[in-house]
Amino acid sequence: MSDDKIVDDKIFGVLRQAIAQQTGTDPEKITLASSLTELGVKSLDLVEIIMSIEDHYDVSIPDNAVDAWDRYKTVADLVQLGQELGLAKGGHGA
Repeated sequence: MSDDKIVDDKIFGVLRQAIAQQTGTDPEKITLASSLTELGVKSLDLVEIIMSIEDHYDVSIPDNAVDAWDRYKTVADLVQLGQELGLAKGGHGA
């Protein structure tokens, strides 16, 4: 397994738990291809999910609620955000 795959899995795991907790969705039903809307994520939920990621990794994600809602449509989009921020590689909160 490549290091990038391990990092993706770590970020995905944290995101899956945050989304499940926020929406009440069974974590096993959340995949990378899952649409946030189909999972029941609303704009305020997305803000809460992003805040939980910020708290978990001790980072600041530079998007306001409107930008986040327009930019992040799938779980994979949020994983990509985590990669861009270097989450899991830096060891923050992990």
